Amino acid sequence: MHAPSRVCRRMSRRNHHLSLAAVVALVSLLGACSKGAPGMPSAQSIEKTNAYIACFNAVEGPVREGYLRYISWMKDPEAGPAGTEKGMRGPGVPLSHNVDRCEDPIVAALAMVPADVALDPVARAYQQRFLELHALIEQVDRYYTREDYLRDDRAGVRNQHGPLMQAYAAFFQASTVLNAALDAREDERRQAQLDDIEAEQGRSAAYYQLKILGDGKQLVTQLGGQSPDLALARARLADFQALLKQAQADRVGQGDAMWGYLERAADVLARDAGRRVERLQANKPLTQSEKMLMQRGGRIGNPQGSAEELNASYNDLVAASNRLSRIRGSR
Repeated sequence: MHAPSRVCRRMSRRNHHLSLAAVVALVSLLGACSKGAPGMPSAQSIEKTNAYIACFNAVEGPVREGYLRYISWMKDPEAGPAGTEKGMRGPGVPLSHNVDRCEDPIVAALAMVPADVALDPVARAYQQRFLELHALIEQVDRYYTREDYLRDDRAGVRNQHGPLMQAYAAFFQASTVLNAALDAREDERRQAQLDDIEAEQGRSAAYYQLKILGDGKQLVTQLGGQSPDLALARARLADFQALLKQAQADRVGQGDAMWGYLERAADVLARDAGRRVERLQANKPLTQSEKMLMQRGGRIGNPQGSAEELNASYNDLVAASNRLSRIRGSR
């Protein structure tokens, strides 16, 4: 039986300064019966792309969380700290096994031939910006961990801030470019695979699984950003709801408990997308209490209609899809 490529996609929380679209990860090759199908990428191309994705997924979240941690105690991060603030702390260093994914594996992927003119340059830039930033993060975090500011009249608090913020800005710019390139590549892969599955099986469970993930991602992306096009978002939501109804009408996954998990996760995503549209339509910003709840972390703190709630719902859909793919693969 032809199974879809597993898709492990995480919608990352956006910080107050930069918007991050979808983070993508395709972690297995296409089914054996799809080899040689028109438009399908080669195994080496997939291996190269997956190395870039693995690096991106490994460090993106920790870096952005560290950035927010670092600036959280400053009145004005752009002006920089005075050195007299309470609760000063560094950004925290990403775990070594995450950093490792952006070192030798990226060097090896960049050396693979043929070159990928769309991804190689932006992946190389992302790796370089990350390693430059990581070196500064280690330096600054040690400074705060050792409380060196107590012995240098806070000189390091002020002097290290500018270079670190510049490195963050360069990394975030490279992140935006690589994310867009990976997003485009994922869309190409998914459409080629959808065409392949439909030609072989018709609109099977594997087809609907991949289609629901792809359309769900587009829906969440459409509802991101500061001022999304609500008319287009409503249209995408209507299309997504129609897709779920058609899958139900086609009795997809009937009797398969794991398909039920994916179906319920997709329903929740549709619900939360509707809440997001309604909140944006009402122009209802987050309240101070909602922001405080979000800082505690966890799904329960995400306000209804927030981008964070919608992202969490999509991540739940991804998890359900990955579980379904693993079970199929073991049968």
